[in-house]
Amino acid sequence: MTLDECTAHITDPRRHKNKKYTLSSLLLIVFSSTLSGYDTPEAMVEFAKLKHEWLQRFVTLNSIPCAETLRFLICSINTEALIKGFEAFIQEAAEGDIISIDGKTMRGTRHSTLDTIHMVSAWSKKQGITLTALKTKAKSNEIKTIPLVLDLIDVNDAIVTTDAMGCQIKIAEKIRSGGGDYVLQLKDNQRALCAEIEAYYHKLERENFTNISHDMYEEVDKGHGRIEQRKTHHIEINDWVILANKWRDANSVIRVERTTIKGEKESLEVSWYLSSLEIDAKRGADAVRSHWGVENNLHWQLDVTFKEDECRLASGAVAMAVIKRFCMNLLKVNDTSKRRLKHRVMASAIDDDYRAKILLSA
Repeated sequence: MTLDECTAHITDPRRHKNKKYTLSSLLLIVFSSTLSGYDTPEAMVEFAKLKHEWLQRFVTLNSIPCAETLRFLICSINTEALIKGFEAFIQEAAEGDIISIDGKTMRGTRHSTLDTIHMVSAWSKKQGITLTALKTKAKSNEIKTIPLVLDLIDVNDAIVTTDAMGCQIKIAEKIRSGGGDYVLQLKDNQRALCAEIEAYYHKLERENFTNISHDMYEEVDKGHGRIEQRKTHHIEINDWVILANKWRDANSVIRVERTTIKGEKESLEVSWYLSSLEIDAKRGADAVRSHWGVENNLHWQLDVTFKEDECRLASGAVAMAVIKRFCMNLLKVNDTSKRRLKHRVMASAIDDDYRAKILLSA
């Protein structure tokens, strides 16, 4: 996977008379500097000065562009064309994958005169990368954005997970039409269905789950000074749950009970999920856990390693959000070592050969 494949769809937004630098040279500066932790136009200029000789190995660059040149490019790039670059990362077969769709607010954009930006990403557990990402105006707009995200990815034979915002009849229909299964969190946004399922579960408890297909799976995690026990109960849905008939292939409900012990404090949390999966508690638990993992594997890395929440670029914030996800993908795909992502970024900043390998397969 290379930079050229990610940027193949991008057209030059500049007028002909303003083209002192080639598009390829500017894109190389933007991507190589972001990959190395230099993520503002001013920092990119400093990176280009430090790595001028290295940049000249791949592009013609007789001088270093100013920060305004890079800022204009980032703010003017057609984001739809930029997003098309994710196609380079999508493998043909999604069989067995768990694709988690979740949103993240870019907090730095709250201070701009424009609307606060919220990005909805599709994260692949199997590949460990972002499959695509789209902008939405607010968390509440995820309902409209998730179907657009699904249009851009292959969900055939995959499990798609969302939080409660994505638990919608039309979204479940779209996932099943694409050949995938769904695990959708139930909360107050589907209050009547959630209440009916809770009543159904308590009824089955009283009947000791007689004549109903169900499965249990339990796991315990220890670390960071706490113990977390998760009990996953995967239960078949029958005609007793009337509201489930509106949902395509709503075959089961997953109940996850989390008990967390930290010091002398103990907390209990119960979560519910509507699913098209056949009964398999371990598989259901894996899907639920994978969705929780988006916070650590994607959102946390974007904030801590790539400082996404510090972005103040306003109109160029969406482009930078996509570019940072590209850089994360390239670091994951082109470096198969067990090195932490933060250390890969550090290596890119220091090691010219490593940077060339990640960006250009050179």
